[in-house]
Amino acid sequence: MSDFIMINNVRVSFPHLFKKPIINGEEGKCGATLMLDPEAHSKSIAVINKQIEALFKEKFKGRKLPAEKLCLRDGEDKGRTEYEGFQILSANSKGKPLVISTNGKDTVNDEDDCPIYAGCYVNAKVRLWAQDNSYGKRVNCELVAIQFAADGETLDGTHVSVDEAMDGFGGVTEDDDDFLAA
Repeated sequence: MSDFIMINNVRVSFPHLFKKPIINGEEGKCGATLMLDPEAHSKSIAVINKQIEALFKEKFKGRKLPAEKLCLRDGEDKGRTEYEGFQILSANSKGKPLVISTNGKDTVNDEDDCPIYAGCYVNAKVRLWAQDNSYGKRVNCELVAIQFAADGETLDGTHVSVDEAMDGFGGVTEDDDDFLAA
């Protein structure tokens, strides 16, 4: 069984790729929520479910865990309307995941240079792992690497593309009386 799973052209939500978020006053983990379309990502979902089953056998002696203890869940279970109709994969990382540039050859090392936003489509490399410690038993997903794949409708309404921001601007000349003089 290969450790890594590639999921291509999947919608992303809550991308925290460079800084750990503060959630309810506590530091969270870097990572992202991946919104898998049951039809378009049926092969990826099948691979994920197969690995979850293998982890049940290997780490939990065949005992299955409740849905809330799994990294892959039905969108309806997550309580967010934008997740309805999707399979939701929660993928976190102990440190920062590798952010791959759109050329596929370089990395993005600064949040300001990162094209990934909530609602865009990404390619993601993940790895599943079983947790069995004092914090409980779970099947978790590690976000290993992520790459911007395509624009999508923003989930939080805050993303503005460079083209949208630049629309309406032109070169400035000294004769331009629409600009305030310094």
